[in-house]
Amino acid sequence: MTKNLTAVFLSDVKGGRLQKNASRHIADELARHEGKRVEIKIRRVSSKRTLPQNAYLHLLFTLFTNELNALGNTFQMIEVKELLKTKFATMDVFNEATGEVIGQRVKGTSEMTKGEMIEFIDSIIRYGKEMFNFNLPYPNESMTFEFEN
Repeated sequence: MTKNLTAVFLSDVKGGRLQKNASRHIADELARHEGKRVEIKIRRVSSKRTLPQNAYLHLLFTLFTNELNALGNTFQMIEVKELLKTKFATMDVFNEATGEVIGQRVKGTSEMTKGEMIEFIDSIIRYGKEMFNFNLPYPNESMTFEFEN
C-alpha cells in the first residue's frame, strides 16, 4: 500500500521566480519522489474574508430572515443562512485522480476569499430584491429603521 503524500509550499513570485528558500524545499521534495510520477499544481493564494465582511454578512442574514418572516414565515436566522449558502455557495467536488465531478457540497463562509464573499453578498442582495422585493443594504450603505411603540 502506498501513501498519497502531499507537500504544500507557499512562496511569493518575483521576476517569474519563487523565493530561493521555497525553490530549495521543492527541489528536496522532488528528490524524494525520484522515479515516481508526481502532480504539480500552482494556484494563487487569496486572502480569506475579512472580519467586517463576516459581521456584515450576519447582519444581512438577520435582515433577510426578518423580511421573509414579515411575509408570514417563521424562519430562524440559521435556516436562512443555510438556505442562502445552498443557493449561492454550492460547489462541485472532483475526483482528484480523474478530474470527474463526483458530487457537490456547500462551501462554508469561513472558506470564502474576500472576492468570493463580495460575490456571495451581492447575490443575496440581488436575490432579495428580484425574488421578494427586499431593499437590503450594501456594505457601507446607511439604513434607517422605524420601530413601532
